[in-house]
Amino acid sequence: MAEPRIHALHGFIGSGKTTFARRLEQELPGMRFTSDEWMVALYGQDPPADLFPVYHSRVLELMETQWVRALELGVPVILDHGFWTRASRDALRARAAGLGVPLTFHVLAVPDEEALRRVRARNEGAGALHVAEETYWLFRGRFEAMGADEEGVMVGKLS
Repeated sequence: MAEPRIHALHGFIGSGKTTFARRLEQELPGMRFTSDEWMVALYGQDPPADLFPVYHSRVLELMETQWVRALELGVPVILDHGFWTRASRDALRARAAGLGVPLTFHVLAVPDEEALRRVRARNEGAGALHVAEETYWLFRGRFEAMGADEEGVMVGKLS
């Protein structure tokens, strides 16, 4: 069994985070926490935009109680969330240090054209959180790539 460690996925919508998280979950093995899946299970595929921030915050709080417990039990965790801002990454670094567990950021990046193709395909299927193209572009401006002073492991092309 792998050591307790936080594996956090940093990437924008459609970058392949969940695909990678599922693979990592099997390889470690570890326990995967995918915020989009929790959102769909609790609030449906297309929650109202005005309530989305409240719902998402609740999901992250619920997930944290579970992933912290998994770490206490010695289980590696995979946080499939994106960590779009430097502040969110710094907060996770502080949380990991407070828990006394190592943290690895896995960085996933694809061109916007590819990410949008993936989002469109995902939107046509069942069970995924719906992301409209205008939402993609609205959120794109909020994404902060890792700085040169941040450590992360680049994830290669996913099959």
